[in-house]
Amino acid sequence: MIRVSLIIAAFTLANSALAADGDKLVYGAGMISCAEWQKFRTTGDKANSYQAQAWVDGFLSGENSAGDGIDFLAPKPNTIAYYAWIDNYCAQNPLYSLVQATWLLKKELIARTR
Repeated sequence: MIRVSLIIAAFTLANSALAADGDKLVYGAGMISCAEWQKFRTTGDKANSYQAQAWVDGFLSGENSAGDGIDFLAPKPNTIAYYAWIDNYCAQNPLYSLVQATWLLKKELIARTR
């Protein structure tokens, strides 16, 4: 019974760590929920807030530099604007993950550069 429970738990964790595009594994602070992001940002939990913000910066930078498409960070709005966009998204979608919010922000930035 314990073995079955462990297998189910491992499968659930693996599936929950898939990025918003459905076929890439993501780990780190991006796996927090939007509700956690909001809590960190509104309660003054600077350590966790900075960690999550650094994850967003790294994710966007990595996606931008690894992609063959348009440089969606070239217009370079202030990173505070990125965090505000995620704040708004997460306020409306507290059960989603930070990686999902960041993926949608990336899509928004791409749409704005066209």
